[in-house]
Amino acid sequence: MKTLEEIFTRLNLSKDALIRLSDEKWEKKVRFPSRISRLLKNNIKPAAFFYFDNKPLILFFENPKDKNALHQAIWNFNESPIAIILEKGVVEIFNGFKLLKEEKVLEKIGGFDKLNDFTYFELVTGKTWGKYRNELSDKNRVDYNLLNNIKFARELILAEFFADVDDKIKTKLTNALLGKTIFVRYLIDKKVKISFDDKSRTWTNDDFCELLNNHEKTNKFFNRLADPDKGFNGNLFPIENSEYEQIPITAYSIIKRLLKSEDMGSGQFSLFDLYDFSIIPIEFISNVYESFIGVENQAKDGAYYTPLFLVDYILSETIGKRLAETNDTNCKTLDPACGSGVFLVETLRKLIETYLLNNKDIKRDGDNFKSAIKKIAEDNIFGIDKDESAVQIARFSVYLTLLDYLDPPEIETFKFPKLSGNFFCDDFFNENAPFNRLKEKEFSFILGNPPWMRGKNEKKTPSYVKYINDRQKKEKIEKEEPIVEIGNKEIAQAFLLRSGDFSKENTKCALIVTSKVLYNLQGKDFRKYFLHNYFIERVFEMAPVRREIFDKSNDKAIAPACALFFKYAIGQNTDKNFIEHIALKPSRFFSMFKIFTLSRNDVKIVQQDRLKKYDWMWKVLVYGSYLDFNFIKRLYDDFDTVGNIINQEQIVFKQGIKRKDGNKQIKVSELIGKSFLDTQKKQLQPFMVVDSTQKWENEYVGYVYKENEKPYIELFQPYSLLITGGIFKDFTSNAAVNKKERIFTSSVRALKIKDDKQLDVLYSINSVLCSSVFSYYMLNLGASSGIEREESEDAEIENMWYIKIPNILLEASKIEEYEIQKNNIKNVIVENISVKERCDTIVLSQLKLSVEEKILLDYANNITIPIQMRHKGYERHFLPIKLDDNTLTDYADLFIDRFASNFGKIGKRFIVEIWHTQQIIGMFFKVISDSEYKQNISLIDKQKDSSGLFQKVTQLGTERITDKLFVQKDVRGFEKDYFYIFKPNEKRLWHKAIGYLDVDEFSDAILKEAGKNNHE
Repeated sequence: MKTLEEIFTRLNLSKDALIRLSDEKWEKKVRFPSRISRLLKNNIKPAAFFYFDNKPLILFFENPKDKNALHQAIWNFNESPIAIILEKGVVEIFNGFKLLKEEKVLEKIGGFDKLNDFTYFELVTGKTWGKYRNELSDKNRVDYNLLNNIKFARELILAEFFADVDDKIKTKLTNALLGKTIFVRYLIDKKVKISFDDKSRTWTNDDFCELLNNHEKTNKFFNRLADPDKGFNGNLFPIENSEYEQIPITAYSIIKRLLKSEDMGSGQFSLFDLYDFSIIPIEFISNVYESFIGVENQAKDGAYYTPLFLVDYILSETIGKRLAETNDTNCKTLDPACGSGVFLVETLRKLIETYLLNNKDIKRDGDNFKSAIKKIAEDNIFGIDKDESAVQIARFSVYLTLLDYLDPPEIETFKFPKLSGNFFCDDFFNENAPFNRLKEKEFSFILGNPPWMRGKNEKKTPSYVKYINDRQKKEKIEKEEPIVEIGNKEIAQAFLLRSGDFSKENTKCALIVTSKVLYNLQGKDFRKYFLHNYFIERVFEMAPVRREIFDKSNDKAIAPACALFFKYAIGQNTDKNFIEHIALKPSRFFSMFKIFTLSRNDVKIVQQDRLKKYDWMWKVLVYGSYLDFNFIKRLYDDFDTVGNIINQEQIVFKQGIKRKDGNKQIKVSELIGKSFLDTQKKQLQPFMVVDSTQKWENEYVGYVYKENEKPYIELFQPYSLLITGGIFKDFTSNAAVNKKERIFTSSVRALKIKDDKQLDVLYSINSVLCSSVFSYYMLNLGASSGIEREESEDAEIENMWYIKIPNILLEASKIEEYEIQKNNIKNVIVENISVKERCDTIVLSQLKLSVEEKILLDYANNITIPIQMRHKGYERHFLPIKLDDNTLTDYADLFIDRFASNFGKIGKRFIVEIWHTQQIIGMFFKVISDSEYKQNISLIDKQKDSSGLFQKVTQLGTERITDKLFVQKDVRGFEKDYFYIFKPNEKRLWHKAIGYLDVDEFSDAILKEAGKNNHE
C-alpha cells in the first residue's frame, strides 16, 4: 500500500471513528483528558488514530523518523493496544502493550496480511481482541513491569537494614527513598531544570546515578528539593536528618542498579531505561502503594488493591455525573481510607479538566493557573488513612497530578500546597482525632475502598467495634426501629455507618466493601439498620467476576467485592426508595482486551422496602430475576423448611469432632479405635458411605459446642444423615445416610434421628440435597456459593425446603445400590446415570412445577452455574447460534403463545421473522392479514447484508460506562405494524428463561401504550 488513506479504506473506518491530527478541530471531536490529548499531540504524534468509546485504540504512522523512540513512547503511553506503521509502502502492525526488552521495539503482530483482523466490524464486535488476547496480555504492559521492578528493589533495600532497626522505621525510610527517586526521575524525564550546588540545569538519568555514589550528597539533594524557598515545598516523603543515618549505604547502590536497568538479582531485570515518567500515567505511580504496603500489611490491615477500572466506574457515576450537570469545581471529596489516593487523584483530575473547560482562555504558563489548580486541590481533596506510607503516597500522587498540567518552565517555579489540613494519618474511628473537624465541611462525596477484615481474637476491642458500641448508647431507638449492629466484627460495615457522621443532606457516598456484607447470615441485623437509615442508590456487585477484577491482588483467596452507592437518610423514611442492582457476570469479553460487559438482565430495579421484608432477596438479585423471586416465594409458601421438620421430629443437628481448637482440648479416650470416616479420602459420597479400616486415634480433641462439654457421642451412632460443609461445583451437596458407628470431624454435619422410623425424613432431605433443586437453592439463596466459595452453612440447610417424597425408602435404596455397584464394579454398568439425575426424577415431581418454573431450573443448572463455575465446555454458551438451532424458534414460540390468540380474533396473524448473522440476531414480531400468511416463523440469513443495519445496531446496542465497562443493551422498539428486538448472537441470551422476561416486558409496554391511547 502506498498511503494511509488506502489502509483506512481497507479497514472501513468511518469518518467519525477516524481522527486525523492534521484536523485542527480534532480535540473537539473527542473527550479525552487533557493529558491524553497533550501526549498524542506533543509526544506520540500519530498521523491519525482510530477512536472508539473514548479510547485511541489504533495509532497510525507514516514514515516515522526515530522508530525506537516512537515504540518506547507508545509502550509508556499505555493507552493504545495497536500501532500500524506504513513505511515506504510496507505495512507493519505492532502490539502497543508489549516492548521487546533486548530490541527495545514493540512486538510485531503482522503486516499487510493481518489488516483484515482490524476492520471496523472486527474491532467493535470484539473479534479482534479475542484473536489477540494473548498478545495483549496485561503482563506485558508498562504498569505491570514498573510495579514489579519497584517492588523487587524495595525488598532488596529492606533486607539491607541492620536487624536492630524497627520494622516501621525500615518501611518508612525505604518507601521514602523510593518515592523521592521516582519524583527525581519524573523531573528528569520532564526535562525540568533542577537547582543544586548553585547550578540550575536539566539532569539526565546518568547524572542522578552518579550522584547516588555519594549518599551524603544525595541526601542533601533530596532535602534541597523539599526546601520551601529553593525547592518545591510540600511535605514530600519527609526524612529527618537523623533518620538518613539509619539508611544503609547499600540502598543507594540498589537504586542506582534499578535506574541503570541492571540485573537486580534472582533473574530480575529492571526496565528503568525504557520507562518515560513524562508519559507514564500518574495513576500507575499511585498504585505503587500496592507494592509498598507488602503482603503482610495487606493481610493485617485488610487493605486491597483498587483496580483502575473500578475507580473509573465509581467516579463516572458520582463526580462525573455531577460535573456533567453543573460544571462546578466546588466538589469536596473525602476518602476515609485513602490508601495511595487513587480516588482523590482521579477526582482532582476531573475537577481540573472541568476548570479548563470553563476557562478556555486561561494561560497555563501564568501564575493564575498555578494558583487555581492548587486551590482546587486544597479546597476539595481530603484523605484519611492509618498507614503513614499510604498518606505519603497519596500526597505525592496529588503533587504529581498538579505538575502533570504544567510544562517544564512552570514546574521549576511551582510550589506544592502543604495539604496539612487535607490528609490525616489516623484511625477513621478515632472520634477525638483532629480530622473530625472535617464534619463541618459540606462534602459532595465520600468515596473509597476501606479495609475488609474481621476483628478476630483481638486482646483489645478494635476501635471500630468500640465506635459501634458507643453509637448504640448514643442513639435513641424507637420500639420498631432496628438497633445499630455489625456482623462478625466486619470493619467494612462499620465504615459504611461511620460515613454518615461526615454526611450532610446532599452528601453521596460510594464505598467498595466485601460482598459478604449483603449475604452473610450473621449480617441480617446490620442490613436491617442500614436499609432503615440509609438510602441505597445502587449496588454494583462484582463477586461473580472477582478473580478477573482483582487479578493483581496480593490475596490468593480473592475476596468478593461490591460497590455500594448510598446516602445517609438523616431521619427520612427509606421504604419507597428504588435501588438499581447491577451484577457483573463472566462474558466472552473477559478474554478480550479486559473489557467487562453488562447484559440487560444483569441490571434490576427493586424497591428498598422489599429487601427489608425479604432479606434473602439480596442473593436472588445477583443470579435470578423477578421470576425466580416468585418461584422461590411460591416454594416457601407451599413447603415447610428442614429446620421446622427437625424441630418437630426432635432430630439432632450437630457438627462432628474438631481436631484442634487452639490450646483448648478435651479428652475423648472412649473414641479411640472406633471406625473413622475420612472425607479427604472421599469416603463420603452422594448416597454412599465407603467402608474403611481406618480408626480414630486422637485422645484429645478441640471443644465442639461449649467449653468442657464432651462431644455428643450418640451423634456417631446410626442413623444419621451426614452432610459435608463444602458443596460440589454444580452446587449439589455431598450427603449420605450413615448406618454404622463412625467418628467424623467438624467438616461433616449430621442430622441424627432417634430410630429407623424417621429414615424417610433423612432420605427425603438427602434426595433434595443431591438434586437440581438444591443447586437452584444455593445459586439463588446460598450466602457463599457463586460469591466466594462453594459451601453450605447449617442455617442454609435448615432454611431449605422440606419436600416429603412418597416411597422414599424404596427409591433411596435403588440409588444407594446403584452407587455401591458403580463404585465396586468399574466399567461394568453401561447405564451411567448421575445421582443428581436420579434424585431429580423423584424430587421434581413433588414440586408441581409450571412450564416456566421448569425453564428457570434448567437455566440455573445448565447455563448460569456452568458459566459461573467454568464447567468444562462452558464457553459454548457464549458461542453463536446456528440459523437452524431450535433455541431461536423456542424463543419465538413464547411470543406467539402470548400474542397470537389476540390477533386471530380479528382476522389477523401474528408471525415472527428472524434475521440471523454470526454476530447479531434480530426478531421482528409482525401482525399481517390472513391472505399474507405463510408460516408462523421464518428464518432469514442476513450474514451478507450490506445495508449497514447491523453495524448501526451494534453501535446502538453498546453503551459505554467507562473505558473498561460497557452495557450490552438489547435494541428494541415499536413500529406501526410490528415490534422488534436485536441482541448479540450468544446462546445464553436467547434461552427461554430470558424469553419469558422479554415477553413480559413487551406485554407490559403494549398495555401501557394501549392505556395511554384509551386515556387520550
